[in-house]
Amino acid sequence: MLDITTQIIRGIIFIRLEGRLTTKTFYKVKEEINYLLYNQGMMAYVFNLEEVKEIDNNLLGNIQNKLTEIFLKCGSVAFCGISEHLKKNIGERRDQLFYLTEEKEVFQYISI
Repeated sequence: MLDITTQIIRGIIFIRLEGRLTTKTFYKVKEEINYLLYNQGMMAYVFNLEEVKEIDNNLLGNIQNKLTEIFLKCGSVAFCGISEHLKKNIGERRDQLFYLTEEKEVFQYISI
């Protein structure tokens, strides 16, 4: 089970995930990103994974594909509550990808 809550603050969409992030539940995240990116035109995203209890190791490719779609539309992404292992596997992207300790730090890196 995966719960997704969203909130927009100062033009940045905060996506908070809670539960299990697996290949079976990732479709919910993918659908949400597609709607926000292609239908609503959102360009700045904060993904908060602090309440995610399990992350499937096979998701890395899916996550990277969604990030690439956002980056190709000139968007920015920040992650909060992500493990060092996952951070290392996702990699770096100057001026488009940020890793945060707390959500509120995003306003130091991304402005709309």
